Amino acid sequence: MVAFLDLPLELLPVIFNSVVSPPHLGSLCLVNNSFNQFAIQKLYQHIYCYAWHNNSKVVLLFRTLSSCPHLARHVSRLEIRVFPKGLPSLEHNKLLDLCIRGIRNCINLRSCAWTRDGSLESAILHALQQCPQLKELEINGHDSGYYNPIILAQFSKLSKISLIMPSAQVIEVLPSWISVVGSTLRSLTIICKASILVTDNLLESLALSMTKLEQFYISGCPRVTDRGVGEIVSTNRNGLTGIGLEGLSQTFDMSNFNSICKGHRAFSRLTSITLTFHINTPLQTWMCDVTELLSTAPLERFQVYAETTISQAPVTDEFWKAIVTMHGSRLKRFSVHRMKISLDALYDICSRCSVLEELFILADRHDLDAVARCFTAAQNLRSIHVNFSFEECGSAEPEFMMNDALHIIQHCPATVTQIGCHTKVWHVKREVRMNDKAELYVEPILTRYESPDIPEQLLVIRM
Repeated sequence: MVAFLDLPLELLPVIFNSVVSPPHLGSLCLVNNSFNQFAIQKLYQHIYCYAWHNNSKVVLLFRTLSSCPHLARHVSRLEIRVFPKGLPSLEHNKLLDLCIRGIRNCINLRSCAWTRDGSLESAILHALQQCPQLKELEINGHDSGYYNPIILAQFSKLSKISLIMPSAQVIEVLPSWISVVGSTLRSLTIICKASILVTDNLLESLALSMTKLEQFYISGCPRVTDRGVGEIVSTNRNGLTGIGLEGLSQTFDMSNFNSICKGHRAFSRLTSITLTFHINTPLQTWMCDVTELLSTAPLERFQVYAETTISQAPVTDEFWKAIVTMHGSRLKRFSVHRMKISLDALYDICSRCSVLEELFILADRHDLDAVARCFTAAQNLRSIHVNFSFEECGSAEPEFMMNDALHIIQHCPATVTQIGCHTKVWHVKREVRMNDKAELYVEPILTRYESPDIPEQLLVIRM
């Protein structure tokens, strides 16, 4: 019999790829030198500080990265979404120095997110510019005098840019930045709350520099209409693979946008789309336009949600049926937020989307049994998330949602590994047990969510 330690070393990275919890990876690092060699790479590959982490984690992180270059070189993805603010001047300067030295040691850094308002400074941007492998940058665009927006135009080799709440000064420098980075840029995301700074004119000024763009996501920009987005898609050379149009102008003319896209075959490569539906939008026209818009797309991920929660299903079953008929053989994600769909439509989605892996819906809790039975028809599901109305779950205890999740998972195929109810998410594991008759059976159980990635359905923009 071959001992565990006799396993070929080349198998260790494959095994460790299934381990997502940092504490577990830390334990693997302590087994022996061979385990440490491979586990340490995975442990430091993705470093993150989220809002629920305390400030001391940020300090300890950059103290490690600044003093241990051999560890910092493993960092490929750095996410700083919380950062100490209001520190005394001396402490702030010490932390800033740690950050700068730590970032400079991350010589293999490919992706950086630094998103807390008021925490990004010019010195940090300059340090990031010295990372030769950096390709993706996500930042808080509200400079507030903490950093000079002109520095952004010096990032000339990025393939992905994400801007959150950009200020007027950042918007002003954006056209020159995009013109510099346009040859390598493949993805642009602009996320606002209700900004009047992002307009059709701005998008038109960016369009000619983004002819190689593959993904375009824009949210919370009520001054943007079909004119601006139409210019983006019409100047694109190869067609987008992903687009998100969320919280734009109520005057957005989907019919005209459909005509623009058809005329330029803009969606011939589109695999992912996210749309919002406004309660004042003429429903029948909107459904027809969206159906026609997607008729030639090789769609795999479909997401739609209402800008405000709608208690009754405004979109008819015919719309969902049309989407499934056109794309059911390819759809891997079907996501409907803030508006309910009928049980008949849900069953149709589950039964005819043969490769469906992710399903996110809004449902009534009193329909839980019927909803769960629909899931049995989807044989490849990996992730399920069921939201309930605020009235049903507004003051619910975690145990309340966990019981609902357990009830749902009893009806789900064995392929499901993640389930969520409202604001909670769990990993699904299965244990083999024995009953009173000495018969073995498998029972699904819920365990704490341990992945470093935030579930998409819990992103603030969706909530």
